[in-house]
Amino acid sequence: MALLSDALHKLEVLEIVGSADVAIHSVNNDSRLVKPQDVFVAIKGSAFDGHDHIRQSVEGGATVIIGERSDSDVDFGRGRVGRDVAYIRVRDARLAYAHLLLNTISGIRQALQGIRFICVTGTNGKTTVATILEQLYTLSGSHTGFIGTTGIRYHDSSGEYNILDNSHTTPDTKYLYETIVSMFADGVNTIVMEASSHALEQHRVYGIPFHVAAFTNLTHDHLDYHGSMENYARSKKSLFNSLSVTSSAIVNGDDDWTPFLTRDCKGHIVSVGRGSLNDVCIVQENVSSHGCTFGLTAPSIIQHQAFADLDGSQPLYFTIPLIGRFNIFNAAICAVVAMLDGMSAQSIRQFLASVQGPRGRMESIDLPTGAVAVIDYAHTPDALDKALRTLKEIMDPNQRLHVVFGCGGDRDKSKRQDMGFIACSIADEVWLTSDNPRNEDPLQIIEQVAEGCRRSNNRNVHVFADRREAIERSLTTAEPHDVILIAGKGHEEYQIIGAEVLPFSDRIVVENICKT
Repeated sequence: MALLSDALHKLEVLEIVGSADVAIHSVNNDSRLVKPQDVFVAIKGSAFDGHDHIRQSVEGGATVIIGERSDSDVDFGRGRVGRDVAYIRVRDARLAYAHLLLNTISGIRQALQGIRFICVTGTNGKTTVATILEQLYTLSGSHTGFIGTTGIRYHDSSGEYNILDNSHTTPDTKYLYETIVSMFADGVNTIVMEASSHALEQHRVYGIPFHVAAFTNLTHDHLDYHGSMENYARSKKSLFNSLSVTSSAIVNGDDDWTPFLTRDCKGHIVSVGRGSLNDVCIVQENVSSHGCTFGLTAPSIIQHQAFADLDGSQPLYFTIPLIGRFNIFNAAICAVVAMLDGMSAQSIRQFLASVQGPRGRMESIDLPTGAVAVIDYAHTPDALDKALRTLKEIMDPNQRLHVVFGCGGDRDKSKRQDMGFIACSIADEVWLTSDNPRNEDPLQIIEQVAEGCRRSNNRNVHVFADRREAIERSLTTAEPHDVILIAGKGHEEYQIIGAEVLPFSDRIVVENICKT
């Protein structure tokens, strides 16, 4: 059992009121869960401030409080600070929370040492890349765990498939550490996980020794939280700053933000992309409605043993059953990660030919009318643009492309006009509706999207705030062989309206319409 004083010496401590020479039994950041002799860490979030619940945690039995406010600005209730309860003021409470958890969760350090961690970050594509990698490692014989947007799952050493709850792309630090310990105990030796910018900013993956980190792209998203693209990029950069000299960074060499993200990276950097200056180049692409083929060459790192099957003259060809040029890039990133980990080119080619995309990512449903509905998670300008262009590329000229989408409430408002303009510039018919309006007026959100629509020449814009009705109208209006992209929610099985989380699935809505 660790002493608090020992754990604190690696943190930036501003003030200690009382004694830190106490044993750490358990650490919590939720005052409702505090037990006697717990350490309570007060974290200030966007909606709630843990400092306002210190009194409740002391009443629950906490003997140590860690926060960022001055002790004179804290209500300890009946607890006498410095006598009944110790107060530690730190520079960063989230970092302190993660650091102390590493000293209290049983088995976490052994699990971190015994598992190979592969992390994927980026605005778009990270779920697909992580899902493909999960399948590659599973097919190669590893006991592989997955932690990401579409859930937490793993096959244990007995072959049993386990699915755990997850409400975020990257879970809260405590739940994440406990999940890692459980996976390790069940025989998992490889974990593929997504890291969101929020998670990186909030130190949720603190202490995890990533062997490989992959970067897909950085485009407009989450500016309501980060404030600017520079801050958004800085959160991603922290992942690559944390890599050791024995780690690898597989990055999108065509993305303008890559030089910034990798500037202080100590790991081995491999760039992948379509530009000729990349370490691994994507060449000879072919896209169809059934999948894609592409080649990889490695002209600049031919001496690297992991890329012995690649050279600068003769491409190594791959086939994937996923549509879209963006999935060619996703698959290329995965192939490079697998090669660096020692998988043979022959095995990778075989595995990629059989992979499945994640739920709600360009998921197609044939309609009784002869039209096709495609459900995709695209909820950023770049993702919507790529999804629409991908479908246009594989459609015949006489087919019409419809898109049903909205923008989330209480989130980045600056992307709404851009998404309206993109939709109207590419699609033939645009159906504006609600996404997760949360506490905003759905019609006001739609009006902001419509402002972008008015910048285009497309006047085929329809407004139905009820998402179910919008989907139904688009499907019943579409002609045979038309394609309807239903964007924004993908795999989600809920809709947030006000404070309510209501059951809602785009896929189930489409299936029910097909039945009737």
